[in-house]
Amino acid sequence: MEVVPIEGLDAEWDRLVWESPAGTIFHTLRFLGYHPASRYEFTNLAISQEGRLVCVIPGGFADADGRLYYRSPVGASFGGPVFAGDLGLRGELEALEALERFLRQSGCSGADMVLPPSCYSLSGGFDLGFAMLASNYRLVSREATAVVPLETLHTGGLAPSLRRNIRKADASGLEVEPGGDVDGFFDVLEAGLAAKGAAPTHTAPELKHLMGLFPDRMVLFEGRIEKRMVGGCLCFICNDRTALTFYICDDPESRQHRVVEGVLYNCIMWLKEHGYAYLDLGTISIDGRVNWGLARFKAKFTARIQVRERYVLEFEEGT
Repeated sequence: MEVVPIEGLDAEWDRLVWESPAGTIFHTLRFLGYHPASRYEFTNLAISQEGRLVCVIPGGFADADGRLYYRSPVGASFGGPVFAGDLGLRGELEALEALERFLRQSGCSGADMVLPPSCYSLSGGFDLGFAMLASNYRLVSREATAVVPLETLHTGGLAPSLRRNIRKADASGLEVEPGGDVDGFFDVLEAGLAAKGAAPTHTAPELKHLMGLFPDRMVLFEGRIEKRMVGGCLCFICNDRTALTFYICDDPESRQHRVVEGVLYNCIMWLKEHGYAYLDLGTISIDGRVNWGLARFKAKFTARIQVRERYVLEFEEGT
C-alpha cells in the first residue's frame, strides 16, 4: 500500500468518506477546507492499494515536548482513519501498517487519534477500535458524549420535568423551524455566551460559509416568539445515521420560556421524522471529569453515554 499526502480538495477522498460505513462530515476535505489557510497546517493522508483509494486520514503533524506526532483530527471534533467499506479487517491492518511505515520515514515519534463515538458507524466502531489496538496503539482516554437513540425515542420516555418545560415553551408561543437567519442566530448566540463569560468559536461569516458548503447537512433550527428569534441550534448532519448539535443557545432574557428545551425537542423530532438514528448532543466530560449539570440536562432527552476514544501510537527510539 502507498501513503500520499493530499493538498486541497479531492473529490475521490470525499466520495470514499460518504460511501464508507464510518465516515463523517468531519473527515471530508470540503469541511476541513473552510478553515483559513493560516489557522492550521494540514497533512491529510490518502492510502491506495493497486491504484485504488482504500483509506483516508485527515490530520497534520504537531510537536509535543520536542517530539513530532501525527494527529487526527486537526480542526474538527474527531478524526482517525476511514476505510473503504469492502476493505475488511486484514486490509485495515495493512493500511495501518503502511501508515506506520510512512510516519517512521517522516521522522515521527508516533500518532495520536481521536475516533468518533460508535453511533457514527454501521459496525458500532468495534472493528476500528480492534484494528487500532492490534496495530499497537494504546487506548489512552475516553470522553463521554450524550447520544439520543432516535429510532426508539417516544415522548413518554422523556423526563417529566422536560415534558413540563416543553409545554411551557409551547404555551409561550415558541415556534421552531429550520431556517437560514445566521445573523439573527449569531446575535442570540453571542448574547447567551457573553452571559457566561464566553464567546463563539466561529464567526458569523464562517458559519455562513459552512452552511453554503453543506446546504443539506447544516440545519439551523430557529426558535422564535412573536417572530423574534430567542434561541436556536445549529445541527450538523454528520452522515446518513447521525447528527450532532452545535451551538445550542437562547436569549438570556427569554430563559423563563424554556427556549432551549423547546428548540432541542423540535430538533430531535425533526431528525426522527427524517429517518436519522442518533443525535449526538455533545460531550459532557473534559479530561475524564464530568460536567454534571450538562449530564443531567442531556439525560432528560433519554440520552445515553457513548465515548470519543483517543488512541496513541509511540515509536521506541532506534526502532
